[in-house]
Amino acid sequence: MRSNYPITFVLHNNTNYGLTTGQASSLTPQGQPMNTSPNGIPEHTLASMDLIFSLNPTFVARGFSGDIKLMSRILKAAIKHRGFAFVEMLQACPTYNHFATHGYLLDRYFDANADGHDPSDLQQAKALATQVQDRIACGILYQREDIPHFYDRLIPRQGLGTTCVEEVRRYDVSEYWKELV
Repeated sequence: MRSNYPITFVLHNNTNYGLTTGQASSLTPQGQPMNTSPNGIPEHTLASMDLIFSLNPTFVARGFSGDIKLMSRILKAAIKHRGFAFVEMLQACPTYNHFATHGYLLDRYFDANADGHDPSDLQQAKALATQVQDRIACGILYQREDIPHFYDRLIPRQGLGTTCVEEVRRYDVSEYWKELV
């Protein structure tokens, strides 16, 4: 993320590890009872958005699997973004997550962009991303397009019209082997 590689990273957040029969994840709320910890988990919940914003991102979004149009809009924008795009995708686990259910998420999520949020406003984006107690802001929360991605900053790549993959080719190193053998 700090190098702004042109990668889209999607964090599927259902606040548990469903494949391990409801084991708490780093995003499970502290104190929440789970199958593997019926008295509640003692660990602090990872503040994922605080972590992301501490790394100076150029694209941060949050979607909800219950809103396909919003999710599609976010994923298209993330893939088109010229740099590292972080997308948190909220989703319910119908088997093991009995606290952040589909209904719970449906009642609390909202499209911040439809409400007039300006994704270039870093401070507002941080506030929207981290304040999730009553309502959960979704949409493109933050985006900067004035920072070149990693490959555009590489001096040897400047002025090249090809991709790195197109530049990979075989080299004859037999002369070098003669020196070593």
